[in-house]
Amino acid sequence: MSGATLPAPVVRRLPGARALTGVVSVALLFVLWHAATRWQWLPEGFVPPMGDVWRAMLHLARTGELWDNLAATLRASVWGLAAGLLIGVPTGLLMATSSVFERIVSPVVRSTYALPKTTLIPLLVLWFGVGGLTNIVVIAVTTTLPLIVYTLRGAQEVPHVLLWSARSLGTSRAELLWRVVLPGAMPQILTGVRVAFGFTLLVAISCEMIVANQGIGKLISQYGDQGSYDYLFAALLVTTVIAYLADLALRRASQFWLRWHETTQHHD
Repeated sequence: MSGATLPAPVVRRLPGARALTGVVSVALLFVLWHAATRWQWLPEGFVPPMGDVWRAMLHLARTGELWDNLAATLRASVWGLAAGLLIGVPTGLLMATSSVFERIVSPVVRSTYALPKTTLIPLLVLWFGVGGLTNIVVIAVTTTLPLIVYTLRGAQEVPHVLLWSARSLGTSRAELLWRVVLPGAMPQILTGVRVAFGFTLLVAISCEMIVANQGIGKLISQYGDQGSYDYLFAALLVTTVIAYLADLALRRASQFWLRWHETTQHHD
């Protein structure tokens, strides 16, 4: 019928339906995993049995080995992401408001954005040695670039009428950045934070597998070399859960902070 609006799918109207769907899909994955190893649907040794992985995870948790290494990974990730925020967001804002600064910085950003950041590890080891500082620096470099890009994009999307109105009222350049451009760019900045956090864990674990003395990456590398694949998968599962919970927390925090913004109506 012309002009009629179809009702939204029932599953979208049910409270908690999306969360329930996610739980069911994960549960089905574990069931398939158990069945594939129990009835040998996969080649022997392809993946360890689910029960062995759970026992390995409980052993790692009881001995504290899991928590110590997880804390080292999260510590490097948080410090690296914080450094990326402190550098990336101001740089993106300045690029959006200063054509001279944008012409200077833009070639550097474009030329280094696609560079695999783990290739910097040998150089950074020479400068900072083996340890957490090297990981933090690599993470900071990795997160700075997407934060610059998303901040720049968000600042460029701020309506010009807001900028003109603020300037006509005598707003200084610093106040314009802080009170108009930054709030207007916040949706894109928070999206950039979520993207950067994904890179953070990836780079942190990669660095730990190569040069670190501690961390989830070191744990994965150690048990992989020993052929203890149940312990390796246990570490991978814990990392996956932590990454999911962190992204969920960032998404919920973004919805809360941007509840005043019309784009929150379209957030997942």
